[in-house]
Amino acid sequence: MLVEAWPTGAAYAWETADQRLCWASVGGAVERACTTDPLDPPVGTPTPTGISPVATLFTDGLVQLFAADHQEVTSASCGGKPLEVRRVGTATGGARTLYAVWFKDYTKGAVGLRLSHDGTSSEGRLALGGLGDRSCEPTA
Repeated sequence: MLVEAWPTGAAYAWETADQRLCWASVGGAVERACTTDPLDPPVGTPTPTGISPVATLFTDGLVQLFAADHQEVTSASCGGKPLEVRRVGTATGGARTLYAVWFKDYTKGAVGLRLSHDGTSSEGRLALGGLGDRSCEPTA
């Protein structure tokens, strides 16, 4: 699954036969990794806690790959401003959907998410790392 493409490379994600998530970025440098255990993180229930960070990829910026279990991410925001969220693909037999958000540089805080499941909607948060001069905090 294509996570992000840029003029000099790309980032990818895939699921192994034993249901481990893997990711790689290829460009000036090559980075590749996989979760240690199958279904890691465990597939969650359809609640905001069903959001799991998967990997931080360094591309032509910073890409945060994350999973939403049994639900769809309908929008994302950073500091109250809309943030493009890319649907990457599905894993674990369709129970888990992978998404990505891109930042120009290291960004700390959390992304606000709007989620949908069976006709209902809810709010969620995707925690980012604690590094960077830029801050991304959802507004109330």
